[in-house]
Amino acid sequence: MANRPTPKAVDAATISACACFQVRTAARTITDFYDESLAPSGLRITQFAILATIERLGQVTMNELAGDLGLDASTMTRTVGPLESAGLVSVKPAASDKRIRELVLTAKGRRKLAGCSEQWKAAQEGLRQRIGSGRFNRLIEDMGAVTTALRERR
Repeated sequence: MANRPTPKAVDAATISACACFQVRTAARTITDFYDESLAPSGLRITQFAILATIERLGQVTMNELAGDLGLDASTMTRTVGPLESAGLVSVKPAASDKRIRELVLTAKGRRKLAGCSEQWKAAQEGLRQRIGSGRFNRLIEDMGAVTTALRERR
């Protein structure tokens, strides 16, 4: 029996062509960019997105919010906790089922969201300028299409 060389599992070129690796790398980089822009407000982009989504949906359950944002329940609980502690979000048991938690934006949360919206808009425009308007628009469109396609598969 001849000794066969062990094949490489994955080489660097394979990883650089991996859609998941590239998207996760881009997501971390873009998140850092937005977090830097929002830093003066004390919010991170994930927190801003939660506040904006609650404002858009009104009273919403934790599971509905998690589904809308594409987050799992444990991530949602960890992210909402500091927002609740800061008085930006009110979390209460649902009237229909005490096991279900409903979230509502507080007056303080609405003020915070309004106050940092300009910083978010500046991040949007800054990213658009750095990567070009066409690429920015394609990024938004393509990521939406990918999300829709993969969610439909479930």
